[in-house]
Amino acid sequence: MTTTRDHLQALALRDWQAQALAAWSHAGRGVVEAVTGTGKTRLALAAVRLIVDRGGRALVLVPTLELQQQWVRELRHAFAGHRIGMLGGGHDDDLFSSVVLVSTPHSAAQLPIDLPPGSAGLLVADEAHRYGAPTWANALGPQFVFRLALTATYERTDDGVTEVLAPYFGDVVFSYGFAQARADGTIAPFDIAMAAVELDDAERAVYDAADERCRQLHRELVGGLGMPKDPAGLFAAAAAIVAQADGKHAAGRQVVACREYLYATRRRRDAAAQAAAKLTLVGALAPALTGRRTLVFADTVEQADAVARTLSAQALAAETVHGGLDDRRRRIRVAQFRNGKLDALVAPRVLDEGVDVPDADVAVVLAAFRTRRQLVQRLGRILRLKSDGRHARLVVVYAAATREDPGQGGHRAFLQAVQDSAESVVIWDAAKSLGQLPRWLST
Repeated sequence: MTTTRDHLQALALRDWQAQALAAWSHAGRGVVEAVTGTGKTRLALAAVRLIVDRGGRALVLVPTLELQQQWVRELRHAFAGHRIGMLGGGHDDDLFSSVVLVSTPHSAAQLPIDLPPGSAGLLVADEAHRYGAPTWANALGPQFVFRLALTATYERTDDGVTEVLAPYFGDVVFSYGFAQARADGTIAPFDIAMAAVELDDAERAVYDAADERCRQLHRELVGGLGMPKDPAGLFAAAAAIVAQADGKHAAGRQVVACREYLYATRRRRDAAAQAAAKLTLVGALAPALTGRRTLVFADTVEQADAVARTLSAQALAAETVHGGLDDRRRRIRVAQFRNGKLDALVAPRVLDEGVDVPDADVAVVLAAFRTRRQLVQRLGRILRLKSDGRHARLVVVYAAATREDPGQGGHRAFLQAVQDSAESVVIWDAAKSLGQLPRWLST
C-alpha cells in the first residue's frame, strides 16, 4: 500500500522545500516566501498531499488562466487517480466531485465553495501578495482551516499585508532568498547591468516641471495636512483620499492637492519611463540578442509595440503580449516563445508573474519606477536553471538624473537585495551604455 511518505518521496523535495513543508505543517498555516523558479509549486503539492491523504480537500487560488492550466497539469501528474477540478475559465467544478479545485480568485469570490461534511480544507494561494486587494481578499474563505500562501515577494504598497494577508495566513514561516538559492544551485547564475540614457530637451522640461510640482505638493500635504512623509506611503494615502472623494461634487483643499499630486507624480514617472532614448538603446542591443531568449518589459502597450517593431526590423522574431489581447492570442504567443519560434516577448506587465517562460535568459526592463517587488519578479522570470549552464542577464535601462537613477537612490532596495547574490552588477552612465551594453550581452 502506497503511503504519504512514499508520495512525498516521489516528489523528490529539495532540502529547502522539505524544511519549508515542516515549518508550515507545524502550524497548519503560514506564508512561504521563495525566489521565483526554485519550486514553490512542488512544495505546495506536498502540502496538498498531506491533506488529501487524510481525506481532506484543497482549493488552489491562482491569479491567471495560464497559471490555472499549469497547476492543473502538475496536480494531475502528482495525483493520478484523483479528480482535479477547475473553477473559472468556463469550468464550474466543486470540492464534492474533486479532491483539489484550482480556481481564479474572481470565481472563488463569486461562488460559495463548500467542503464535504467532515472534510478538512486547505487553501493554497499562489502569488499570495495579490490577495491583499479588497476584491481578491473575498476569495479567502474562512472554511479552510489549513492555509498556505506562496510568493516571491511578500510585500504590497498598501496595508493589504497587515490588514488582510497576515490575519488570514499568519506569519512568514519560511524564507528562501537569492543568496541561499545561489548557494544551493537552484537558480541560474545571473548578472545585472544598469544602463543609463538621457532625456531629450522636451522630456527633461516635462520631468523637471512635474518633479518641482511634486516637491511643492509633498511639502503641503506632509507639513500642512499631516500626511505620510514617505513617498510610497504618501502616494497610497493620496490615492485612497481621491478614490473616496470621486463622485462627490464638493472637494476640499486636501482632495484637490492629492489629486494634483497623483497627476504630477504620474507625469514625472512617464517622462522617465517612456524616454525615446530607451527605444534607441533597444535597437542597439538587437544584434547581441540573436540566439538569446529575451523578455522586454515596457511601460505601455504603445511602447511595447514600438519595441517589437524595432526588434523585428533587425531580424529578431518579436511579439507583444498585453491585456488588450484575448486569452487565446496571448497563450499562442507565449507558446511560440517557449518552443523557440519567437526570439523575444515584449509586455507592459503581463509577464511580471503568472506565466511560465523557463527558457528565457535575458530580461530588458525599460520601466521599473515602482517597487522592489516588481524588479524581483522580473528578475525571477529568467532565473530557472539553464540546461547548458548559461547565465541569466538582467538589463535595467534608466533615465539619468531622474528618480530611476541609482545615483539618486533609484532601485536602491532591489540592488541591496541582489548585489551579494549576483555574479556581477555594473552601472553605466549614458556615455557608456550604448557602446558597452551590447558587448556585455555578447560576452
